[in-house]
Amino acid sequence: MRLTIAIRCGVSLFLCIASSTWLFAQQPGTDVVARVAGESITFADVDDAWRRNDAASRLRMLQDLYDTRVRALDILIGERLIEREAERRGLSRDALLGSELPSRTLSITEEEVTLIYERNRNQFGGRSYEDMAPEIRAFIESQRPMQALHAYMNELRRDATDDVTVLLEPPRQNVDVLEEDPSQGPASAPVEIVEFSDFDCPYCKRATDILSQVLAEFGDQVHFVYKDYPLPSHPNAFKAAEAGNCANDQGKFWDFHDKMFASQGSLDVPSLKEYAAELGLNVETFSACLDQGEHANRVQRDLEIGSAYGVSSTPTLFINGRVVVGAVPYESLVEILREELRR
Repeated sequence: MRLTIAIRCGVSLFLCIASSTWLFAQQPGTDVVARVAGESITFADVDDAWRRNDAASRLRMLQDLYDTRVRALDILIGERLIEREAERRGLSRDALLGSELPSRTLSITEEEVTLIYERNRNQFGGRSYEDMAPEIRAFIESQRPMQALHAYMNELRRDATDDVTVLLEPPRQNVDVLEEDPSQGPASAPVEIVEFSDFDCPYCKRATDILSQVLAEFGDQVHFVYKDYPLPSHPNAFKAAEAGNCANDQGKFWDFHDKMFASQGSLDVPSLKEYAAELGLNVETFSACLDQGEHANRVQRDLEIGSAYGVSSTPTLFINGRVVVGAVPYESLVEILREELRR
């Protein structure tokens, strides 16, 4: 009984919080939210001002809202599948969970307790492992019923692939793609990935390696576009971005792109010119382009475009307008691409 009560309380609380968030966000753009001297200000006016004045905050909050909705939707779907399974087997919900969850409730290992202690020891006020272990075990034990429920929901959902259709739309940004932007894959591909990146950013290098796998797997189903977003914390990044554009003038952007990511930490101007020679570019033309800052305005334009859409860190991807921040795992990117192809 306690197990069932804990599960229901956890689910109900989560859905209650999520529902409150939904109600807060669900307001038509035409709604009048203020009047000044008889002139109306609509909800759409407020949203547009938010976009113009604090695009990064807006992007984060809209994504957080969507992620919260997805978690709530996953629970609702799981609850429906549990009800269906209970009916199929001629059991009550409580009886079904009573038979299925114990085997999915994992035992607590010493390794888990130790890991939590080590990760949080600075917050324990100097208390020893021996002092904290009972509290940590109690905390883990309190989480097990919900974890077992989610595990069971996920199993039911995997078995009901053909019966579950998700139509919830993520927030999207219609990112400007310019003719001169370096790109791979057909422009007519069903999925477009626009990446804002920094050649001197370690996370961008990691993302580049992951994206190479994704592009190899999905081939002509993806149109990939690269945009510069050199961070001020990386002193060589802006000039490296210019160098990429200079290489693009000679049809060597992707070769130079790969070389710079492979040479992070050595992106000063003399090194960039050495790479141009190694890759068979016309070094005189490349050097003049770089020294005269011929593409500084183009790099600055990418920075302004990215900032207008809420980009504030690298890498930031827009997959059919869906924002993905950071070097997320390969599996996560593949899941998003498959969702977009299904749409």
